[in-house]
Amino acid sequence: MCKIGDIILIKKYKDGNNKIGRHSFIVIDDRKGVIEGLPYDMICNVLSSFKSEAQKYRKLRYDGNFPISHDDTVTNPHNENNGYAKADQLYYFNKDKIDYQVIGNILPEILNLLFEFIAESNFPIVEIIDNL
Repeated sequence: MCKIGDIILIKKYKDGNNKIGRHSFIVIDDRKGVIEGLPYDMICNVLSSFKSEAQKYRKLRYDGNFPISHDDTVTNPHNENNGYAKADQLYYFNKDKIDYQVIGNILPEILNLLFEFIAESNFPIVEIIDNL
């Protein structure tokens, strides 16, 4: 079971025609709903790490990427990598159709900043429903 603010590790998921393995996400909603006639029970943002300073600079130039410091999260195992959430991408999941585990959480004050960032944004939001 997971809740808003949890960081989860999903074993496999889909994005369009791509099948992607092992990636972390931030749970931003855990209520049941329906989108395009399909039921869901969790909405997440992808959480990625920076591999270098050059990549950090490149990734933070995108309006929808929200920076997250390793100090903003509590995970087990914890790493020292800084990263970002792709706030402009909402992944809709059906928990019964994915294999995931909770590995930690984002600090509540940072989660609130992420929500404010999304609410005050002008970038388009992409809804990804390939995992329903």
